[in-house]
Amino acid sequence: MNSWRPYPLLRLVFPFTAGIITEEFAGSTGQLIFLFPVFLSALLLLSQVLPVVLGHYRLRWVTGVVFNFFLFTAGYEIACCHRPANDPDFLGYHPGGLYVATIDEPPANNGAGIKAILAVKFRCCNGGWVRSSGSAIGYLKIKPGIPTLHYGDYLLLHAGFSQITDNSNPHAFNYSGYLKNKGISHRVFAEAYCWKLISLKPSGFIRQAAFRVRDRLLDILRDNHVEGREFAVTAALLLGYVDDLDSELRNDYAATGAMHILSVSGMHVGIIYIFLEFLLGFLNRNKSGRMLKALLLLVFIWFYAMVTGLSPCVLRSAAMLSLPIIGKSLNRSPNMYNILSASVIFILAMDPFLILDVSFQLSYLAVTGIIVLYKPIYDLYVTSAWLPDKIWSILAVSVAAQIATLPITLYTFHQFPNYFMLTNIFVVPLSSLIIYIGILVLVVGYVPVVAGISAKILVFHVWLLNSIIHFIEHLPYSAIRGIFISTREMLLLYLLVVAVYLFLTYRRVSFLYTVLGLAILLNLSLLDFKVHRLGSSRIIIFNVNREALYLFSCQDKAILLYGGGDQHEAISRKMNHDIAIAELHAQGIGCHRDFWLQARDRPTVLAKDFMPVMAFGNFILFSNCRIALLNLSIPKGFSTRLNVDFLILTGNPRIRIADAINIYHPGQIIIDATNSRFKTLQWMRDAAIKGVKCHAVTVNGAFQKEM
Repeated sequence: MNSWRPYPLLRLVFPFTAGIITEEFAGSTGQLIFLFPVFLSALLLLSQVLPVVLGHYRLRWVTGVVFNFFLFTAGYEIACCHRPANDPDFLGYHPGGLYVATIDEPPANNGAGIKAILAVKFRCCNGGWVRSSGSAIGYLKIKPGIPTLHYGDYLLLHAGFSQITDNSNPHAFNYSGYLKNKGISHRVFAEAYCWKLISLKPSGFIRQAAFRVRDRLLDILRDNHVEGREFAVTAALLLGYVDDLDSELRNDYAATGAMHILSVSGMHVGIIYIFLEFLLGFLNRNKSGRMLKALLLLVFIWFYAMVTGLSPCVLRSAAMLSLPIIGKSLNRSPNMYNILSASVIFILAMDPFLILDVSFQLSYLAVTGIIVLYKPIYDLYVTSAWLPDKIWSILAVSVAAQIATLPITLYTFHQFPNYFMLTNIFVVPLSSLIIYIGILVLVVGYVPVVAGISAKILVFHVWLLNSIIHFIEHLPYSAIRGIFISTREMLLLYLLVVAVYLFLTYRRVSFLYTVLGLAILLNLSLLDFKVHRLGSSRIIIFNVNREALYLFSCQDKAILLYGGGDQHEAISRKMNHDIAIAELHAQGIGCHRDFWLQARDRPTVLAKDFMPVMAFGNFILFSNCRIALLNLSIPKGFSTRLNVDFLILTGNPRIRIADAINIYHPGQIIIDATNSRFKTLQWMRDAAIKGVKCHAVTVNGAFQKEM
C-alpha cells in the first residue's frame, strides 16, 4: 500500500513551497512566467488523456510528475506576482512626486510625528492619475489641528521615496530583509505641509472594523485600571497588541522560553474556540443548528484573527481550526496532517513570502513537532494520578515543540532556555486562566462593580505570571547565550533530528548509520569553521549609533577600538558593546582586548605579544594592511603623497573627497557612523565620480574585510 495515500494534501505542499523558495533565491523570469500556466494546463490535460488512449496503466506516473511540476510552477508564479518589483507600476520606478496612499496598518503617534505603513495606490502623471503599487514606511510630521489617522484612511502625499537598504551589522537583526518579506521596500519622510488626509471612502472595511473593536477593547482594560506591565502583557495575550511591551519584559520571556505567550498563537485561538464552543453548545440539537454554529464559529474566529493583527501564528491557527469546524458540521473527521497541509497552501497562496517569516516557521514547526512527537514522549511515563498526568502532559507538549524548533531557534535567536520545562509548568495553565479572566473583563467591562473586581483579579494573575518569569530568568544559568550556527549546520541539525526519530521509531540499522553520518558531517562543518577562522584575519567597521567601533581579529584573538578617549564612557554604551561581543561569539573568539582611539596613553603597539596591530597617530598597520583615519580637515598646502589600503573618514571632517584621494590614494574609502548623512551621501557621490570604491556603514551596513 502507498504510505502517502492517507495524506494527499501533504504531498502537494512540497512542490508548491519548493516553487516559492526557488523564486526567492533564483529570482523571477519576467513576463514569460505568465505563459507557464497555459503550457502546463495543456500538458496536464495530455497526461490525463494519454494513458486512457494508449491503455497503458504503467504510464500513470506521468500524471503525477506533470501535476507536481504544475504545483511547483504555481508556487513560483504566485511568488512572482507578489514580488512588488515585478509590477511595471511599482513606486520604485517613480520614486518622487504626488501620490495617493492608504494607511495599511494602525499608525503609531509619538506626539511629534506619525509612523505608518503606506500602501501607494495612485501617482500623478501629466496632470492625471495613474495606478501605482508598493508599500513604504511613512514618517509624517504633524502640526496642531491635524485629525487622528486610522487604518484605511487615504492620504495625499508629495514627497520622495527612498529604498530601504540593509545597513545592519553582522549577526544582527536584518530589518530591511524583514520589511522586504512583508512587501515594504521604501520609506518616506514628509513634513506636515507635504501631506493631508483626503475624503475618500476608507479601504478595508472589515479590517478597519476589527481594529476599531480592538481599540475599544483596549480602552475597556484601561478604564478598569489595568496599567503598566500588567496592561502590556494582557493586551499581548488577549489582543496581540505588543506596542507597550518594553525590552526588559521581552528579554525575560525570551530567556525563559515563554516568548510564545506574548504572541497570539494556536493556544490562544484554541482557548477562544473552546469558549465559543461551550457558548454555542445549544445549537447542536439538529443539523441546521450545527451548520449555523459552524458558520458563527468561523466568523468569530476569523474576526478575532483580524482583531489581533493577522499574524502568521494566528493565520495558521484560524486556518487549521476552520477545517475541523467545517468537517464536524458535515460529520467528517479530517486527518491532522491534511489539515496542516491545507492551511499551509491556503496561507502561502495569499502571501507566499510568509514562508520566510520566522514566526510562521516556528508556528508550523512547533505544531508539527507536537503532532509527531507528543504521543511517543507522553507514553514514556504513564500514571493514573490526575495531577502528575497533567504536569507530564504539559511537559510532553513543551519538549515536543522544543525539539521541533530547536535548530531554527538556535540559528535565529542564538540562545537556549535551560528551564523551558519549568517555565511551561507554571506559564501554560496560568496564561490560559488569564485569557479566561481577561475575556470576562472585556464582556462585563461596562458593569462597574463586576468589571472592577474582575480587573483586579486579572491584574493579580498577570503580576504573578510576570513575577514567575522574572524569577526563572534570574536563576543561575537560565539560558545559554552566544550560540551561533550557520544555515548549513541548522539544516544538518534538522536532518539529524529526523534521522534519530526514524531510528527510535523503526529500529533499523540504516537509520542508525544515517544518524552517525549526519553527526560526522555536523562535526566536520564545525571543524571547517574553526580551521577557516584560524587561517584568516578580519577587519570590521561597525554601524553603531554615531560612534566609531572597529574590530581587528586574527585567529582566536581580537582587538576592539572604540571612539572617544574615556574608557568608562565607551563601556557605558552597552548596545555598541553588545554588537561587538555578538560578533566575537559568532566567530568563536573568547579572548579580546579593548582600546580607545583618542586615549592619551594608547600604546603604539596596541597589544604586544597578543596581536600584530600597530598604531601611529591616525595610521594603523594590521596584517600588512595600511589603514588611515581622517578626522580633521586637511591643512592648506599639504602635499605629502601617501598610499593606503583603506581610508576611514571619521568625526565628520570638513574635507573634499578629491583632496583626500590625491593625498592618500586609497584602495577603498570607508565612511563610519560618526559622520552626518548629508556629508556621507555627498562623499559617496564624489567617490563614484572619481572611480574609487566607497563604503558607508550607515547606508551599506558594517564593512567587513577578510584577509
